[in-house]
Amino acid sequence: MFDALQLDPVAFTIPIGEGLAIYWYGILIAIGIAIGAGWAGRAIEKRGESSDQLYNGLLIVVIAGYVFARLGYVLQDEIANPGPQYNTLWEVINLRAGGANILWGFIGAAVVGLIFLRWQKLSFWHYADVAGPTLLIAQAIGRWGNFINQELYGPPTTASWGLLINTPNRIAPYNDLVTYPAETRFNPTLFYEFLALLIGFLLLTYLNKKYQEQWKPGTLFSIFLIWWGANRAWIELFRPDQPKLGETLISFSMILSLGIAGVGVYLLLQRLGIIATTAASKRRVHKPKRQRTAETE
Repeated sequence: MFDALQLDPVAFTIPIGEGLAIYWYGILIAIGIAIGAGWAGRAIEKRGESSDQLYNGLLIVVIAGYVFARLGYVLQDEIANPGPQYNTLWEVINLRAGGANILWGFIGAAVVGLIFLRWQKLSFWHYADVAGPTLLIAQAIGRWGNFINQELYGPPTTASWGLLINTPNRIAPYNDLVTYPAETRFNPTLFYEFLALLIGFLLLTYLNKKYQEQWKPGTLFSIFLIWWGANRAWIELFRPDQPKLGETLISFSMILSLGIAGVGVYLLLQRLGIIATTAASKRRVHKPKRQRTAETE
């Protein structure tokens, strides 16, 4: 199914020094961000907010997201495989060396985004609502960069849509050609996630268009958290490259994904008024003190 779609990971090389390789992965990520930002700009204006402020914050949030994504990956890698893997600061922060965890990137970007919005005195929930679908479409397009790099594949499969993975791109134990011959096909995990992300984007944009006026700001963001977190959790079952808890099938990213989905459920219940917000729950009803009279004294 995918055999004819083979490309060199390097799109072109800029003649600087020994040559600066520009990868398809980076190009597709940039295209995804641009498409997502275009949709977000139009969506935020329909909410009466500023698209200029959105684009200003987007640059900061994207940079923060990549920094936290790399740091999160390194942290998980060190916990699962302790050793002298990262000896210098450059080895820790070098994204081009490979390795980034979008879940940690999202958390870091959300914190930085919250700080930016409060600094600019903007509505957090309106911007969060448009951020969810933006991330989904950007990540969906970026997943095809993983396909070109022959990464994000799952365990072996006999399905016709399985991927052929070149030996240099195989992780252990699949690089053992005796057990896993060259014709072995692997689950296209990246394609499973691409479908989940694309469907999520279409679903959220439909809900945004249909219920924007009726729903409380933040409702769409809550649904995004549930969809994104829950789907990433089951996708982790097809990610043998992810650090696991001992010999179990549970990965650090699966736990983090379920946590994100859980936060989404909590926020959705808040936004729908099913449970009280923290501020509301702290309010107390003050009853007037009973007047003392001669009869009660």
